Amino acid sequence: MGRRLLGNAWPWVMALLVCAPMLASGYVLSYDMVFVPRLDITRPDVWGLGSATPRAVPSDAVVAVANLVVPGWLLQKVVLVGSLVAAGAGAMRMLGRFGLGAQLAGTTWFVWNPYVAERLVIGHWPLLVAYAALPWLVVACLEVREGGTPRWWRWVVPLAATALSPASGVIGAVLAVSVCGWRRCGRVALVAVVVNLPWIVAGFAHAGAGRSDPAGVAVFALQPEAGLGRLGAALSLGGIWNVDVVPDSRDLVTATLFCLVLWTVMAVGAVTAWRGGPAREPVRALVPAAVIALAIALVGAYVPAVLEWVVEVVPGGGLLRDGARYLALLAPLQAVLVAAGVAALAGRVRDGFARTSVLVVAVLLPIAVMPDLAWGAAGRLEAVSYPAEWDEARAAIADSDAEGDLVSLPFGAFRAPAWNDGRVVLDPAGRYFPRETVVDDELVVSGTVVGGEDARAAAVREALASDDPAATLRAEGIGLVVVALDAFGADDLDELQAELEPLFTGEEIAVYEVPSDAR
Repeated sequence: MGRRLLGNAWPWVMALLVCAPMLASGYVLSYDMVFVPRLDITRPDVWGLGSATPRAVPSDAVVAVANLVVPGWLLQKVVLVGSLVAAGAGAMRMLGRFGLGAQLAGTTWFVWNPYVAERLVIGHWPLLVAYAALPWLVVACLEVREGGTPRWWRWVVPLAATALSPASGVIGAVLAVSVCGWRRCGRVALVAVVVNLPWIVAGFAHAGAGRSDPAGVAVFALQPEAGLGRLGAALSLGGIWNVDVVPDSRDLVTATLFCLVLWTVMAVGAVTAWRGGPAREPVRALVPAAVIALAIALVGAYVPAVLEWVVEVVPGGGLLRDGARYLALLAPLQAVLVAAGVAALAGRVRDGFARTSVLVVAVLLPIAVMPDLAWGAAGRLEAVSYPAEWDEARAAIADSDAEGDLVSLPFGAFRAPAWNDGRVVLDPAGRYFPRETVVDDELVVSGTVVGGEDARAAAVREALASDDPAATLRAEGIGLVVVALDAFGADDLDELQAELEPLFTGEEIAVYEVPSDAR
């Protein structure tokens, strides 16, 4: 009874260690993670029908529907805590064929690793939801592989959870096919296609069809970590392109030593699986997905010319630009190998106290060497409140009769507002206001500009640089302009603001109508 209670409680313990400061009142806004009080369900871009590449399809639609009954602040907390709890509980279920100590060790690594830390800080919450679904998908698909017939919801629900974004949808489909095996994957593969249809249809309905600027290959290439190069970063589930979100502990020698220990334990687990035993079938099922993960993650770093051609020419090729995302496919295999290796090593220790000590160290070591995932990634993730002025601006926009879309200025993809404690976040205006909003989709990384794919955003950028920006914006179908007065570059908009009609003006944000006679 006590062992079962410990197994059920451990995922909650880890989730709360990470998410405790995020449970305060407000929203956690970090890079791509933007939740708002209510995402308007009538906006075309929520359903992938806007001009921008539908990267947030169907995740934005799911949030908009959920917002009809659940406020944004609560929904975000449920998503973040729930993802980590579900990931841990799923890993415990996936590793149920091993003893409790080995289960806990493999589960700890599955939850407490650089992939989870980096994707959490950069705000890829749909990817974390998909990551949480992977072990549950493995459990169901292993049963299919072995000739069983699990209840449909046991594999359909995890597959659907992976389909909240294009990249995560690919991850779920690849893992399902890998684990089921080619002979028995037909039904699962068909369902994988069906649950991913929202973003597939929306993607091919756009002119770019998922193609991207090849300059993004170098920018998004997997980066070295822990002093072990790019391959070492990949094999330790790290290497995200944005080095600002990497835990500081990954630069310490302890991270290097831990990786060497981790790989040794995995090697022992691999040998154990090779010789037979409980790990053999899961390892065989998971190896193809892990190989695919490493190939996608490393191609941009080692053979960039190939990936540049793919993202520029092949429809949907842009999905491979951030290859490190696909390391999620490696995580289930590593969790199994860790559990198998720990079980084998502990089994060689005869003394009961020594065996328990080995298991405790194996369980707690990932946390000890990367403590800065705890407490909201060492304070990087804390809840804040939107300024009251944002609600007033939203009301002004909702009451406006001006025809046309909204544009957010200064025209840049990211903000670092003081009310968010200076943390970088994707411009919240893109989701906050009840009107289709044109935002900049160009990305500047270390001086390199990665071109966007939204023709509408490009037209607005040109309009702002024209001799008569107000008239050109009106000609482009822009009826309203919202200006973040505290953002970098706002001081350069005085001339444009003078030509617009103010609807609401606060200390941090202002809303203007583009005059209908601005032609």
